[in-house]
Amino acid sequence: MTFTVTINDFEGPLDLMLDLIRKNNMDLFELDITLLTTQYAAFLHQMEEMHLEIASEYLSELAGLIEYKSRRLLPKEKAILDGEYEEDPKDRLVRRLLEYQQFKEISETLGERYRERLQQLSRPMEAISQQWLSSIDFNNISGSVYDLTKAMGKALDRYVASLPLAVRVTKPERSVDDCIYKIRQHFDGFSRAFSFDEVLDTCIDLEEGIVSFLAVLDLIRVNLLVYTMDKDDRIWLKWGNA
Repeated sequence: MTFTVTINDFEGPLDLMLDLIRKNNMDLFELDITLLTTQYAAFLHQMEEMHLEIASEYLSELAGLIEYKSRRLLPKEKAILDGEYEEDPKDRLVRRLLEYQQFKEISETLGERYRERLQQLSRPMEAISQQWLSSIDFNNISGSVYDLTKAMGKALDRYVASLPLAVRVTKPERSVDDCIYKIRQHFDGFSRAFSFDEVLDTCIDLEEGIVSFLAVLDLIRVNLLVYTMDKDDRIWLKWGNA
């Protein structure tokens, strides 16, 4: 039985090349393709001797390096056809390495911010709700439609700031009716006031948060919900029969 594993120390052939360039103190802008090709091929040969599985993309890049190295041994043709220009393979490789290095640095920065965000503790909305319950007066509704829209914008800003740095591939579409059903499902039993931020906490993305605000407006329109706003422009809601 043979034991094989993939090359997991590097994220791809460009990552391997950058590591070889760094270890050999090569200048990326004055790249020694011959040395890079030799080091790259030696690394893959070592992987083969260790019976490690090598992904095809590594071999494809090796073929490109060998092709360029071979071209350097051939006489250079000075004649260039009119209107035609072919980018030098070395310049193309350097450009690709620079782009990859930039994306890698950005990815590492975003990853570090994501890990820092995971270590932060948010104050529970229940505690915020209890803090303001005593000062909320639903008998004296304050704020116009424009004030409500402004407060909604601030609530969405807080919600977006709390989202983790993760990418969602698919987004289930929700209608206003869907969000009304979801709001009633989560908050229908509440005898206390609850904030619009708590509604946003049940949303999976910004799009659903916006549709949820439209759902709240619809519930206010039919007098199922009443609202008010505090001095921090936080929207507070309460069931009309509560």
